Amino acid sequence: MNRRIFTIHKGLFLALLAIQLSGYVPGQSLHAQELLQISDKDDLVKNINKRFGEGKYKEAKAITEQGLKRYPKDGDLKMLLGKYYVLTKQYDKARYELNKALEYNRSSVDARHLLVAVETETKRYSSAICFVNELLEVNPYWRGLWRKKIELYRLQGNEVEANRLLKRISQVFPGDSVIQGDVNYQMEMTANDKRKAGKIDDAIEINKLLLQEKPRNLEVYLDLINGYIKAGDYNNALVSTERGLNNFPRNKSLADKKVAILEHNKRYDEILAFLQKEMGGSASSQYNYFLLEAARSAKDNDPAILYGKILEGDAGNEEAFQVVFNHLIAQQQYDEALDKLRSYARIKGMSKPLQAKELSIYRLKNDKQKEAQLIKTMYLNDPNDMDLREAYVGFIAQEIKDHLGAEEWATAEGKILMIIPIATEEYRDYLNNALQNSYFQQGKYREAIDMLDRMKALDPSNQTYTLKKASILMRMQQVDQAVNVYEELFRSVPENQQFYYLSGYNDMMMQIVKESNESNRYLASLNWVNRWLAIDPSNKQALMYGINLAHQMKNKELLMQFAERAKNAYPDDSTFRVHLVMAMQQHGTPVADVYGMMKEEVQQNPYNDLVVKTFVQSSYDYSKSLLEKKESTEAIKIANEGLSYHPMDKELKYLKGIAYEKLKQYDSAIYYQSFYEPSLMELDEFKSNLKYLQHQSYNNELVLSHNRARFGDNYSIQTISMLEYTTIQKPNSFTGRVLYSGREEGRGLQGQVEWGRIWSPLWSTRIDVGYANKYFPKYSANGTIIRTLPKDWEIEAGAGYREFYDGMNLSSVIAAVGKDLGQFRLQGKFTQSFVQQKWLYNAALQARYSLDHPKNYLLAMANIGSTPDIELLDYQYINTLSVLNSMVGAGAGRLLTKNIAANILGTWYNFQSPVDMTLYRNLYNLYFQLNVKF
Repeated sequence: MNRRIFTIHKGLFLALLAIQLSGYVPGQSLHAQELLQISDKDDLVKNINKRFGEGKYKEAKAITEQGLKRYPKDGDLKMLLGKYYVLTKQYDKARYELNKALEYNRSSVDARHLLVAVETETKRYSSAICFVNELLEVNPYWRGLWRKKIELYRLQGNEVEANRLLKRISQVFPGDSVIQGDVNYQMEMTANDKRKAGKIDDAIEINKLLLQEKPRNLEVYLDLINGYIKAGDYNNALVSTERGLNNFPRNKSLADKKVAILEHNKRYDEILAFLQKEMGGSASSQYNYFLLEAARSAKDNDPAILYGKILEGDAGNEEAFQVVFNHLIAQQQYDEALDKLRSYARIKGMSKPLQAKELSIYRLKNDKQKEAQLIKTMYLNDPNDMDLREAYVGFIAQEIKDHLGAEEWATAEGKILMIIPIATEEYRDYLNNALQNSYFQQGKYREAIDMLDRMKALDPSNQTYTLKKASILMRMQQVDQAVNVYEELFRSVPENQQFYYLSGYNDMMMQIVKESNESNRYLASLNWVNRWLAIDPSNKQALMYGINLAHQMKNKELLMQFAERAKNAYPDDSTFRVHLVMAMQQHGTPVADVYGMMKEEVQQNPYNDLVVKTFVQSSYDYSKSLLEKKESTEAIKIANEGLSYHPMDKELKYLKGIAYEKLKQYDSAIYYQSFYEPSLMELDEFKSNLKYLQHQSYNNELVLSHNRARFGDNYSIQTISMLEYTTIQKPNSFTGRVLYSGREEGRGLQGQVEWGRIWSPLWSTRIDVGYANKYFPKYSANGTIIRTLPKDWEIEAGAGYREFYDGMNLSSVIAAVGKDLGQFRLQGKFTQSFVQQKWLYNAALQARYSLDHPKNYLLAMANIGSTPDIELLDYQYINTLSVLNSMVGAGAGRLLTKNIAANILGTWYNFQSPVDMTLYRNLYNLYFQLNVKF
């Protein structure tokens, strides 16, 4: 038997593995924050399963773990990692990964199959049974799972439950030869055990059942005959022998048994007849032996034999009948006694005393079917006999029990209604409960409730009827009445007994609230929660439902009430403390305060998932607010606090990347922003931004620019070209540039050097000096200070000096202010110039729109003043300084690759002619620029 159990166990285990190795088709369920394209996932899983099929387990594991780095909460990948550990017999790791797979994908059948195998191999049979039950909920008619469950009970040592379940599924699957074979095998083993334990009667009953299943099994006949012989029941031993010989004529073992039994009863005539007729000449020695024994027995003067002869001559002789009948009963020759009784009844007629004798024979033979039939007949003939009535009711009650066990509810109902009027007190409760159950199972809920009310009236103190009534009302969707029944129960029992019924009430209310929520009937759900809390004020589930409903309904006041109530009821419960903090946040508590409270909580409960999740969210909110205030360094510090508890949080990493971008630490910005998972609509913009960050991360830049200009009344073109090189050695930058212009009067060159420095995230400066031989200022020097302010404001102050070749000197003071408005940047600049003690001014306005990052932009600009802007003066296109002028311009820039950017700008100047102030001239400029970073 142990070998058989081991074979089934290993076979099922290998079958489960075969299911997994045969290839896995991923489900449609994906974690909400880890979206995975189905086609990509199919390819990934097929690749992994291919490795498993080829026995390349380590390769399969490596691919699975690589997938989990991108999608750490994908249930299917977790299941495949668990499969690796099952195949390599690392069962503790397998159990962990497979349970995680179920946490992320509750519908994973394959994870449960593997967990059954793991728990079986590690001898955690109860846990394995639980997972088999979950699989049976999905597929209740999977025969292999039922057989596996039976096997687990046997491994667990629970033979009683295993046999009970085996019998049950054999009835459910009567045509399954494997299951029927298991049933028969188990019955054989049980019969063998009973015989060894000396429980002969039990062994006999089992062999009788086996004989019904295996009527052509000789060994079963022999075991049954031997059992009867050991029990001293030679009559049934002979009956069983006769049945065996009908199936196996002339079988020597059976023939020997029959002869031995007849010999024990000294029935030599029958032995001689049997040997002569059935065994033929082969048994001549035996025949002679028993012939001698028959002769010796005939010497005895047996009164039964004498009365038997009298009865043969006079079948109606009462005295002879009584003696012969009693003798046959004493000799346990029940069939012969029954024949004599029937022969006598044919002469005298069947009377009640004779029926009683017939009934006694059936009882002695344990023939329940014949006994029941006769009792029914006798009762119908004499319904006033109380003994017959009680026996009749008892047999019908047993039939009702069998019908209920077979779920034949309508048949059971009919028989119950038939015998209830005549049933005694002993059967009243059983029949009432059986009738109520039959009504319920047939969906006759109103009749079931009426029955419960009648039973309650008979036994008012029995609250079981009340609980059943509430359950039926719930089944009828009469929710309010069901709750009323429970609440009436609470009012009717003493307070110290209400605890016993609270669990059922809580389960019912949980179901009601859940169904209301699923139907989006939040107001009704809230009313049920309040009604629930009126009975059980500190119920955790009710308080949690109240908090969630208030949040769903966006009722801040109600959310605060439930959160405070929950915290007061459970001051040490982290979940409720977290909900209180969240409610305070919705009430306007500053994000810094929320962060501080959650930091204290997470330090006390660092392994609570909800606490950690909420702390990470508060870290994100606080870090984002700091970033908006230009406090990028502090924002990174807070983000790091959150990441210390959840290192894989992508939102915090992305926010950290934004902070590094603000600090112009582009390498770090690229790394952390790369964790962001854009949608399909965001993908192009996201890639473009990473390209911009890569562009900004280079420390060397080469700039080529070219300017073409002409006056509106002159078609000649004037040009200026520039070559510039910049190197960044943080926090400094150094630039050298050369400008060239060729005109009719000759060519001009200007050289400039510039030094820039970032002193802090808020302060930076820039200084440049230059020298030229022609067309540009002979000497020039400029200095600028830039200050970043909160809410994306920026101010700039600068001063400059220029000396021109015509001897004029120009001093200038510049003040500018800028503001970022999302993708727009607006800047106003006011320049004051002093030429030969004459004050001049120029006011400019610029608007820039960034398409996806600052290197892709559209630009519009304009200025007006009593002097052109400083750049135009540097180019010496307009040699007269003190003229009324205005300008408009527009341009665009584009990042072509991660190394190359280009932009173009066009401007139109309109200024007074220095010769005739009543005339105005136009100047058109077109700027081209190419930036190469490396």
